[in-house]
Amino acid sequence: MRLPIAILVTLAAVPAAAQDMKPYSSFKDCETCPEMVLIAPGEFMMGATDKDARITYAEYNVPSERPRHKVSFAYAFAIGKYEVTVGELAQYAAETGVKPGGKCGIRAADFGPQQGKYVGTLHPDNSNDDHGPNFVIISDGAFDQPGLEVTDRHPATCISREEAKAYLKWLSAKTGRSYRLATEAEWEYATRAGTDTPYFWGDSASKACAHANFADKVSFYQARVMAPCAESIKPLWAAPAGSYEPNAWGLHDTAGNVQEMLEDCWHENYKGAPADGSPWMDASCDYYIARGGDYELPFSAMRSAERLFYGSETEPHDRYNVLGFRAAVSMSDGAWDKK
Repeated sequence: MRLPIAILVTLAAVPAAAQDMKPYSSFKDCETCPEMVLIAPGEFMMGATDKDARITYAEYNVPSERPRHKVSFAYAFAIGKYEVTVGELAQYAAETGVKPGGKCGIRAADFGPQQGKYVGTLHPDNSNDDHGPNFVIISDGAFDQPGLEVTDRHPATCISREEAKAYLKWLSAKTGRSYRLATEAEWEYATRAGTDTPYFWGDSASKACAHANFADKVSFYQARVMAPCAESIKPLWAAPAGSYEPNAWGLHDTAGNVQEMLEDCWHENYKGAPADGSPWMDASCDYYIARGGDYELPFSAMRSAERLFYGSETEPHDRYNVLGFRAAVSMSDGAWDKK
């Protein structure tokens, strides 16, 4: 029997509980919502291993990725199978009339026919002094105009932390779940997917080209001189979501493509870090944590332990086309945001 439309809408709005889904299965709360992967409770060792410390160019970052410590999750959570896409932000803009965007830093190509090229209006603050000749600041960056070619399946960039959180708040109201940014511990747990190796695919840097969009041997960015392999995919910058092989739990692009905003404040190492999956916050943040590396960084930045930072509470509108985000949501009681 066909249900009345009103009843169909009501049923579709009721979120499924974690106990009704298999761990590492995926779901969507609406047709245009991000696809999410359920992550089961568990524990892992967070931070850099001795193998990380022996990787060329990684040794400079390893001190910030230690001491290695155990993190235990007493709750289930879900995290985006992909980085939030242009199409998903477009739906938000269409339904709310709000279009995220504005001043945005653009990383253009260092080589090739598109060297130094971008779309947008040069911002008065633009300067080559800090970032080099192929980093420019535009006034009119947006998730659907991040200075370089984009499709609905590309990760959404040129969006600030405040704008990302506004989207997640809207998504929460739309679905009945409390969508948010992932914590740093949640992100690394989900990225490692049960592994204890420098990369989620193992120890070998030469396998990076199947799993990550980074400065490989045929890329258009300076860090290609360090690359151990060449990708069969040759994107100018970020690649459409799902272009590379996923990790063991079904997540795509946790290594490379674009960096991902996380909830936590930046700390120079893990001394005093929470051990329960909650975010590590301060009264005010000098910077926030970003993870995953991006399309113009070297292979060493594809490690699961690699830490980066972005923005601050004094610069809440920072936007870059190397920076996006991935949705997360707690799926059971006991989570840090349900206490």
